Amino acid sequence: MTERYSRSTNALAHITARFFAIFALFPFHVIADWQQIDQTESMVIYLDIDNITKISEDKRGVKNLIDFFIPQVAEPSGKQITFQSFVREIEVDCRTYKQKTLRIIFFERTHASGREVYRSEINSEWRDNPPTTGSGLLVDLACMPRSI
Repeated sequence: MTERYSRSTNALAHITARFFAIFALFPFHVIADWQQIDQTESMVIYLDIDNITKISEDKRGVKNLIDFFIPQVAEPSGKQITFQSFVREIEVDCRTYKQKTLRIIFFERTHASGREVYRSEINSEWRDNPPTTGSGLLVDLACMPRSI
């Protein structure tokens, strides 16, 4: 009885370890709950609604994902990359309707999948986002009150 219990415990531990090892291979942003907020003829724009962080009373941190229908080519810092999606980490000011990009991460496939091909720490200047624009919608969604 003890030997059978020991074998089943070891099997369960092995399965659990494999599950966590496989789960660790997937980047956190892959499991984000992306909500589509806009679409054009060349791309789809998503916002990670469920993981908005409160930085201060007027500021929020949010991520948005851009998926392109066809692969794109760019040369950031003189290095040519091919990508089909990127994730921007953004800080928004709910009072002034401004935003700034903190970081951008490019991926070879849609929905922030495949290999990460480039990452840049930007911390850009604050930029206006009038409420009537798509970026204004991003600020509205990031700043709307949420129940805890």
